[in-house]
Amino acid sequence: MSKPAWLQSQLDDRARTSDAMSAAADQMNVCRGIAADLNAKGQDHTSDPFWRAAVGESHRLAAEAEILGIDVHDIGEEAARRRSTP
Repeated sequence: MSKPAWLQSQLDDRARTSDAMSAAADQMNVCRGIAADLNAKGQDHTSDPFWRAAVGESHRLAAEAEILGIDVHDIGEEAARRRSTP
């Protein structure tokens, strides 16, 4: 039996929101990891082209998430939660 269209729409929206949150939080952690690695080597991460590209992608994903109603602070909290979960 198929789901009513209204229910499927809500499920699809929830899945899109979850995917957007995951992608933005993961990318935020990628930026943090690149910066940590470079800083551990005594290098400044702000001039690194890979870090800059990662930050650009992080901002793009955060903007997409905001369209779905996700606040950037919530993304940061999810990123922190993922870092603390083994």
